[in-house]
Amino acid sequence: MKKTTTVIVNGKKESNTRTKLIVVTLLVLVLIGMIMYTITRFITSNKFAESINEFWKLNANTIFSIDNIYMYSSADADNNAEDRAIWNLNVHQYTDIAIYINNRSEEKLDYGNSIKEMYIDNVKFSNLKNGTPSLAFKDIQDFGKFTDVEENIINDKIEYKILNDGDIDYSKPQMYADCSNPIILEYANKNIKENEIISDIDTDLIFNGELLRRTGVFLDDIKCTVSFNINIINNYEQKFIANVYLNIPLEDTQTGETIYNGKKIKKIQTPNYIKFFRIV
Repeated sequence: MKKTTTVIVNGKKESNTRTKLIVVTLLVLVLIGMIMYTITRFITSNKFAESINEFWKLNANTIFSIDNIYMYSSADADNNAEDRAIWNLNVHQYTDIAIYINNRSEEKLDYGNSIKEMYIDNVKFSNLKNGTPSLAFKDIQDFGKFTDVEENIINDKIEYKILNDGDIDYSKPQMYADCSNPIILEYANKNIKENEIISDIDTDLIFNGELLRRTGVFLDDIKCTVSFNINIINNYEQKFIANVYLNIPLEDTQTGETIYNGKKIKKIQTPNYIKFFRIV
């Protein structure tokens, strides 16, 4: 009696089994990956939702806000020539900024809306095509004139001394705990033009925004948005941050008024224009 045998040609049967095993393994790995992704996304979504919910709980009421900002833009120059038959100028544009913090102290003043610590950091400049920008603390008594005090420039951050009473030294960064004095800053864009020669000495040269027109500075080249953070810690050790973004005022497209006329003033008076958000 002959035996029946199964002939496997070129290992085809073994190969099919191995292929099926590989496919099944891949499907299992994909399934595990999808399950892990779903679980991770669910956990992340819940954590995100919890953090958002916690953030809004902390900020249910506005304690600090910026409601008033006053900006004064003009220009100035350094005269490099000793011979007054010509003017050899390095031209600068500057904007003085006064920021008033509303802490609702007309309702009441307590540990929650009084300042224990304050500092400014994270200074940035954007959209500027020409010049060298900086932001500095400024003495309120020099508001409206270019000072360019190098040691007052905010390179990393500037901390304010907080006073409960007494007289403020306005030449130093100091702030009353009840927010009754403004923050004064100077934005400066230096050396927009260097060694610019003006030989028309028959026409009076006024050191203000008119310099930009006389020296051929295009306003589009010196438009700038300055941004920075104001950080407040109150007497409950709660921390608040305001993200401030300001477009340097150079012209008014509605009235046609520009800094070329000598100066450009902008007033912002809007309740809760910039809110301080509590993060701790």
